[in-house]
Amino acid sequence: MITNYYTFKALAAAWAADLIGGAVGDAFSQVRDELTLAFAKPEQAWMLRLSVRAPFHYLFRSEGYSKARRNVATLFEEAFDRRVTAVRLAERDRVLFIELDDGWAFQLLLFGPRANVFLIDETAHIVAAFQGDAEWSGQPAPAPRPAPRVEVFEDFATRWRTNRKTTEQALASALPLFDRALAAEVMHRAGVEEKEPAAVTEAEQQTLFEAAHTIREALENPSPRIYWQGRFADAFSLIELRHWGAEAEGREEKFETVDEAVRVFVRRSLAQRRFRASYEPLEKALAESEQHYRQSAERMLEELSRESRADRYERWGHLLMATPGAARPGAEEVTLPDLFEEGAETTIPLDPRLRAVENAQHYYDRARRTRASREHAEGRLIETEARAEEAAALLAELRALDWLSDLERFRKEEAKRLAPFVGDEAEEAERLPFRRFDLGGGYEVWVGKNAKQNDQLTFRYAQKYDLWMHARGVAGSHAVLRLPHRQAQPARALVQRAAAVAAHFSKAQGSSLVPVMVAERKYVRKPKGAPPGAVVVEREEVLLVEPGLPG
Repeated sequence: MITNYYTFKALAAAWAADLIGGAVGDAFSQVRDELTLAFAKPEQAWMLRLSVRAPFHYLFRSEGYSKARRNVATLFEEAFDRRVTAVRLAERDRVLFIELDDGWAFQLLLFGPRANVFLIDETAHIVAAFQGDAEWSGQPAPAPRPAPRVEVFEDFATRWRTNRKTTEQALASALPLFDRALAAEVMHRAGVEEKEPAAVTEAEQQTLFEAAHTIREALENPSPRIYWQGRFADAFSLIELRHWGAEAEGREEKFETVDEAVRVFVRRSLAQRRFRASYEPLEKALAESEQHYRQSAERMLEELSRESRADRYERWGHLLMATPGAARPGAEEVTLPDLFEEGAETTIPLDPRLRAVENAQHYYDRARRTRASREHAEGRLIETEARAEEAAALLAELRALDWLSDLERFRKEEAKRLAPFVGDEAEEAERLPFRRFDLGGGYEVWVGKNAKQNDQLTFRYAQKYDLWMHARGVAGSHAVLRLPHRQAQPARALVQRAAAVAAHFSKAQGSSLVPVMVAERKYVRKPKGAPPGAVVVEREEVLLVEPGLPG
């Protein structure tokens, strides 16, 4: 709901009193796809930070002014010193305008695949664009497109689409200003549990419409809050989400203003993304190291528990020395009475090129080498067990951390202990080549961009318990729903959202519904000699979803 129409409307109303009369002091970018607009009055300054990168578009305000000294791009200099005359949201559309002197304005479009910020002049033509300036400069600014009004039940019923996959999707179509969270809340408050929109009766539609009307009134007088799942900011809302409390265990934090709630949620979400980007590869490396060393130790212990071959070699040497004439020249083996076990005989392999005494000496040498190897193996077993325990201890310490500052301190202070297990793998997080989509609550969808990346994503970066996805029967990218931990049980709606991403990045992108295979990563394997991207999937479930990206 962070980029919902009603959120932008509330923010515009909250900011207008402060920003009107203030001057544009700066505009710059010091983070990829993020823009900062600075405004100032004699007594105070503010910064608006916004991101145009999908899927996490955001916009929030903070007080004061700060700017990095290096690697900063200054933008929109034509707007500097112009004063703000109005802050408004387009009628029934998520287009925010910060109007300036002489009819100029900043136009903010923070949704969809081509989110952008434009500086427009009095003729509504683009003077400069944050993204794609050469493409947009001089062009007419995109005109807002008001969403249809749904004021009465007849309007709602007319827009009801029975061909949607779920009732929740049908609600989002019928109520164009409602996002999925609000659609889910409408269903919960209306008490409608029917999943198929075609099966929803007219009476249930009426109940849904009435619940939506009540929610819409509440949205005009917001009571902002954040819902937390442990350390993760799971959801922001302008109103109470009763369905969230019914479906999840967590806590609710209320705020006095939408401005503050949005700022806290965005900052916490950004911190969570940085935390996960650093935490997850480190956890994976330690967990895999612990498993590797424990399995190695088990194999070593099994080998060491067997009878020592050194004793057998030494006994054969003794027997050959005791009866040197029993072995015929050129023989490949000899059977001798076993002097160490009464009444038994022992067959000893021989090197036909050697005499009996030379074969005996050969076995004495093998006995010495075998004992030395065994002593070395016992030492390696102790070392391997110690490595497994060290990896387990580091993993336990890591899993106790909740904050990025603690994680960074842990990595710095324990760098020497971590080095044998991690190497450079943890640093790869910030360089991951995959598309990444944050679904909230610690869940992310990662998508490969080509066949080689598909292999890397599936067989190197995905955990065995993550959910692997691919559009069925057509070419497309591998997608992985990354779970925050192995006990996580994502809601059905969240899995469907992830599957919609997999459908979007497939050849069936233009279809209304796409079958998507979903399986735990451990049930996906690569046949020997198969080309990059080719896999065999077992125990898959098929979901029919509408292709799309999280919004």
